[in-house]
Amino acid sequence: MNRYLTEPYDGGVSHSDQAALARLEVGVSAAVRWSESRHVKAEVARRSGCDLPGSELRLLEHFDVAEPMRVSDIAECLHIDMSTVSLQLRRLRADHLVERIPDPDDRRVTMVAITDAGRATVARVRSARRALLQEILSGAGPAELDRAADILLRVQAHMLAGMPARPGTP
Repeated sequence: MNRYLTEPYDGGVSHSDQAALARLEVGVSAAVRWSESRHVKAEVARRSGCDLPGSELRLLEHFDVAEPMRVSDIAECLHIDMSTVSLQLRRLRADHLVERIPDPDDRRVTMVAITDAGRATVARVRSARRALLQEILSGAGPAELDRAADILLRVQAHMLAGMPARPGTP
């Protein structure tokens, strides 16, 4: 048996809960590795027609769910160096996937927002990923998929709760 499935976890939970948490941790780690693998990225690119590098795609996906932001706020929020964010944004702007817009609170400042073309790109990529997941999880029923989604969305909410808010917002 995998030692990670039997390794003790000192979190004040029952043995069966520890085993379930260990299995979940291994599963989440494996899912992350799978989603970041060259094979999966290449297949998603083939199916979606999107060949953006992973770092630029992640940035574009961030804008699909976030409000327009200043470059400095993007760097802080995503824990990326400003120069890296600027380079990635330059490429995304060149492909007309994001655009600069004036900050409504301070016209001297520009913000970055996703364009309709950027949203369409993200939609194609997500559709390709869902198709791959559907192939892998074809035997799972709706209730099982809903439960898995609920757990992963709870993890996501916890991660997002740690992200700094846009300056000037509560």
